[in-house]
Amino acid sequence: MIALALLLAGAPSPATPPDALPPRVARVVLHCPGGPSYGHPERRWTFLAPLATQQLWSRRFGTHWIVWTDGSLWPRHPGRGEAASRVPPVDGPADAAWRQRLAREAAPVYAQAHGFNDDSVGIEVSHSGRSDEAFPPAQVRTVAWLVETLIDMSQGRLTPASIVGHKDVDERPAYVDERCERSGCAVFVDDEGRPFRRRVDPPESLFAALAAAGLAIPRPPAADAELRRTESLAGDVRPRIVRP
Repeated sequence: MIALALLLAGAPSPATPPDALPPRVARVVLHCPGGPSYGHPERRWTFLAPLATQQLWSRRFGTHWIVWTDGSLWPRHPGRGEAASRVPPVDGPADAAWRQRLAREAAPVYAQAHGFNDDSVGIEVSHSGRSDEAFPPAQVRTVAWLVETLIDMSQGRLTPASIVGHKDVDERPAYVDERCERSGCAVFVDDEGRPFRRRVDPPESLFAALAAAGLAIPRPPAADAELRRTESLAGDVRPRIVRP
């Protein structure tokens, strides 16, 4: 019995199946590229096409996938010889080839969720980030399919409660200078001197659209409060700056 126990203790752990989500992944973070852009009002609530977005990212920066408005799925780094994007089979489950591809694409750690990069994957949902702008049905179907597939690939680790918004995991204020993002650094504030939030994406309308598509994700109350505060900014206004 002792010999058997020692043998089992020294046995290597089973390898992760090639179509399983990497063990490091504990959550999925949903993003929108459009947002307040406090320092550049001309960029406020705008977003670029996937290739243009990816070209702005360094190799280890960005989300694992972009879902474009037509429902196409754009991995951060396609495999050698693969197309830049694919339209997933949203009307059915992912086959082995899709699952293996997604598992491979989820493996790298990218800088996409401050403080949560090591244990998450990110999905960029191309959208302005405004609360009153609808998400196209084709885009919603792909996001729902992708999230449900990742949950299924997680071997029981993930549930709908593991799906969060960027705003849920990054509550930093809107710093003025990316080289100074800590206590004491200058921040953008409203007329009452309250700092704006750096991340207010995605709008709750995305979660509502996913729920209508059959994927109900638990959400905290008043989750769009900071987004609506930034939406009150006039289109060409750059907020006041305060140095605490």
